This record gives sequence, C-alpha cells and structure tokens, in this order.
Amino acid sequence: MRSEAPPRTLPPSLRVADIERGIGSAAATFLAGQEHLNLKGMLHGGIIAGLMDVIMTIAAGSHPDPAQRRFSITLSLSLNFIGAAGADPLVLRAATTGGGRRICFCEGRIEDAAGNLIATAQGAFKLMEPGSERT
Repeated sequence: MRSEAPPRTLPPSLRVADIERGIGSAAATFLAGQEHLNLKGMLHGGIIAGLMDVIMTIAAGSHPDPAQRRFSITLSLSLNFIGAAGADPLVLRAATTGGGRRICFCEGRIEDAAGNLIATAQGAFKLMEPGSERT
C-alpha cells in the first residue's frame, strides 16, 4: 500500500522592498510576517541568514544601470548574530569590499528600525556577465 506524501509547504517569502542600488552596494527593507517568526515571536535565524544572502547577492552585482547589473551566486557566507529581531521592519545593507572580474567579496548588516544591530556577515560571490540580473 502506498502512503500519500504530506502536502508541500512553500518557504516564507524573503521579498525585500525599497531596494536602493549603487555601484557594488545595496540597501533594502524587510517586514516580517507571522510565518517568519519562531515560537517566541522572534525572527527565525534562518530568515536572518536568508535575508543577508539576498542583500549581499544584490550588492555583489549591483549597478544603477540595469544593463550593467550582474547576477551573483553565493560561494561562501559567514554570519554573526548580534541581536534579536521581532516583527518590526528591518534595514538591510551590503557593499562590496574587494575582488575582481569574476569573484567579489561583500560585507552586510541588518538593523532594526531603531538602528540596533541584528546581524553582520561577510561573503564571497561569483559574478555572472553584465546584464544577467533579472529585475
């Protein structure tokens, strides 16, 4: 007898808003929903890690001109949890710190609306060809 597989659930969305792009830098905001919080009402650490990956990959290939934006792939990510966050809006920032034509290095930070530091990160990213990032 064949048992039915449990229904698949989709992961919570990590969509960020108000994205600002510079050359090798990015900033955005994120508003958590109930699905992003743990049983204590705090933002789950996996969500923080995912948000850091999102903002740092945007920054890695960022450029104000969409034709110059480059899709990037995370090669490594090191995360430091500094403080706790709830359902309040978060500010995400990241910038490149070095690298070359194909690989770049970034630093990122997440703060709550009051400016309290939630997390920092460093990572390495593989850059694809200019114009490869879809908006």
